[in-house]
Amino acid sequence: MSREGFSDFLNSAEHSLDLRIKLKGCETYNEVIDLALKYGFNITINDIKRESSSAEIENWFKNSKINPIRRIHK
Repeated sequence: MSREGFSDFLNSAEHSLDLRIKLKGCETYNEVIDLALKYGFNITINDIKRESSSAEIENWFKNSKINPIRRIHK
């Protein structure tokens, strides 16, 4: 599955209280994958790991942002 497909699954979870409740109860990646299959999404463990890595990298860039230097006018 593509990253977009996994994003579609996450988007569905954002809009479905039932799915969010069931996801919260998942304790393993395999349980998440099985749940996704029940909702019609064919995801793999690699999709989850890639998304996790992407989120970590994105957070790093957000937290490591260097603000522009402000010039002091005299």
